[in-house]
Amino acid sequence: MGRSKKSKEERKRDREIVERYHQKLTEDSLELLYSDFLGWKKGKLPYYDLTEKIHEFHKKNQKIWSMFNYNGWDHEFLIFQAKKELNLLEEGDKEQYAIWLDDIDGNKFNS
Repeated sequence: MGRSKKSKEERKRDREIVERYHQKLTEDSLELLYSDFLGWKKGKLPYYDLTEKIHEFHKKNQKIWSMFNYNGWDHEFLIFQAKKELNLLEEGDKEQYAIWLDDIDGNKFNS
């Protein structure tokens, strides 16, 4: 994939998309944990199960954090992933991200 220099506006847009994706992943995980807390508060989830859920959330949140803060990640792939997950892929993106639009089975991604 050729990397052309992006304008200041494009870089700003990409940062905003990635930030929204980061927020979505974190909030989705927090919603599950919140549900677990409610179950615990109502007596439907034992304390020890809740502490395990908290631990699981912490591990998942560390992975999310590293995904967005580790310099080894391919920034363009992260932008693609964010656009795909947030349903923001546009027709013009199909050529730019063609290499990633094919899944392992060779099926085309449908936006």
